[in-house]
Amino acid sequence: MQELDQMTKEERLERMRHSAAHIMAEAVCEMFPDARLGIGPPIDTGFYYDFELPRTLTLEDLPVIEEKMRERIESNVPFEPSQIGRDEARERFHDQPYKLDLIEGIS
Repeated sequence: MQELDQMTKEERLERMRHSAAHIMAEAVCEMFPDARLGIGPPIDTGFYYDFELPRTLTLEDLPVIEEKMRERIESNVPFEPSQIGRDEARERFHDQPYKLDLIEGIS
């Protein structure tokens, strides 16, 4: 994996946005343990994540999600980009049908 100091500004921004999407997914899954995860890519203007939740998010949910994200970031628990094989991915996401569909679609 490429070191941050060897990346362009755009590459670092993409990495940061990708990480933020993962942190947001953690926060949402903490609030909604039965959440089903779709995709959460970085995009030119930020990032997003597709979820299937037991209910629609409300405006009141957003500061709660934001606070959970802040707590995760401030915990300084490191996480690193990694690549895993298809079998490990299936095991990790065995209870996430949309992720399993994505895994099966990867050649």
